[in-house]
Amino acid sequence: MKSIVSAVLFLGLSGQVALADPCQDRFTELYLQLDQGVPTKTIAINAFKGAPPSTNEFLYLNENHYLTVPTEPAGPWVLGYENVLYQSADDGKSWQKIREMDTGGNADQARADKLANAETIRNAACSEEEVDGETLDVVAADITVSQGMVTENRYTYWVRRADSFIVKAVYDTKAPNFEMVVTQTIEKAPGLTLPTP
Repeated sequence: MKSIVSAVLFLGLSGQVALADPCQDRFTELYLQLDQGVPTKTIAINAFKGAPPSTNEFLYLNENHYLTVPTEPAGPWVLGYENVLYQSADDGKSWQKIREMDTGGNADQARADKLANAETIRNAACSEEEVDGETLDVVAADITVSQGMVTENRYTYWVRRADSFIVKAVYDTKAPNFEMVVTQTIEKAPGLTLPTP
């Protein structure tokens, strides 16, 4: 009897190993990151179907200090600093408090939300692409996001092989009332300094 149980367990585990998808695992690992562990500068182009695109510059030191600068069209700057969100209408010369935040709690919730969403990852596809003479890994998958409203998404990451840094990401989102594509171009910003209120 013991040998039968052992054989069934072995076959079950072998089946799980055979079903493992290294591409989906790689996508899941990239998706679950809250940040890339270093200061970054991101240019984000947000394109809602049927509307002109908008562009923001997002400068990130850490979860407690970051800045969003709408560049096209121009708009008020938004600064997150030490659990408070601020806004500036004069390019950072003065700041007005918008609201207090729970940065640690928000990060915990974001992790929990991502773990829940990760259960829906499917149709992973991995390839490579040469960009400016450098070969990047391209990792994509479909995912259902259920926070706020349910959306169906196709996320694609372009990853530098040397340091596993995501240099570009495209988030293609479809919801019952809208469709949008967010394209992010990301670079490391080791000397980044940000204003404080």
